[in-house]
Amino acid sequence: MIPRFVVGVLTLLLLGACRESTPEKPVHTADTHQRHPDPAQPELNSAPAVAARAQQRLRTVARSGNIDHDVTSLLLEHYRGAQQAASVERATGRDPDLRALADTLRREWQQESLALGRLAGRTHDKASEEYTRFYQEFSRDVQAACDSAARYSRPPTGNPDADFAAALSAHLRTGLLLVQEGIAHGSDPPLIALAHRFHHDQLHHLRQVQA
Repeated sequence: MIPRFVVGVLTLLLLGACRESTPEKPVHTADTHQRHPDPAQPELNSAPAVAARAQQRLRTVARSGNIDHDVTSLLLEHYRGAQQAASVERATGRDPDLRALADTLRREWQQESLALGRLAGRTHDKASEEYTRFYQEFSRDVQAACDSAARYSRPPTGNPDADFAAALSAHLRTGLLLVQEGIAHGSDPPLIALAHRFHHDQLHHLRQVQA
């Protein structure tokens, strides 16, 4: 009788310990995974997706009220977006010409980003009423240039090379419009010289992509 009672008590204790040691899965775990998709998903890292995020960042570049400073900030962000799209092509593309272009964009990013970073630190006090109106016109033109990206965008095809070519083409067209605003409204001589070089190089790359 006693041994049977002892066995029963031990059995109950063991069952209770098992229940206590089994952790309950938090209720919010599944929702968290749904809110934060796996960044390795290819559709999130495709050239069209990368270019779309780059275009969105162009719209949110902080404005200082100084045209020369803002032009350098916009071109720096544009170069960053082109370089990121080029990184996708170098990782997933197969077309030798497009891969060569992607490598060229990488080298240009390394060179021009340094020059643009130095120019971004050059600010000028031009807080006159006339300059304020001039800056407002510049801001409207920049907004129109960013809006134009929607006209050039193409739906993704799933082909890395074709998607890179289409995304880069749209990105370069926007960049050409931005640099034209820099040439038209800027006043800093080194910036104007860089803008002319930028326009030449980006137009050349656009023709390469279109070919």
